[in-house]
Amino acid sequence: MAGFDELIEETKSEIRVLLRNPDVRPAYMTYDQLRDVQSEICRMARIRDPEKFFPYYPKGMADACWLPDHPLVIKLNKILDLYINREF
Repeated sequence: MAGFDELIEETKSEIRVLLRNPDVRPAYMTYDQLRDVQSEICRMARIRDPEKFFPYYPKGMADACWLPDHPLVIKLNKILDLYINREF
């Protein structure tokens, strides 16, 4: 199992690829959504306290109908689980 910081770095890298290459980005993921998610996971890595900062991206992914089986969504959900359970 990847550690919290390692998973954050992998996910940021995947987001950068999607931001730079719109032709490989799923249509349901917008540039702005991905930038917001990237910003939020950086804040999570820095703050490390779900009582001080809780990300919006889980609701945003649901509202925008991101596919739950997409590899990026799976990683984002894993990051959230680790964050909520304080497994840094």
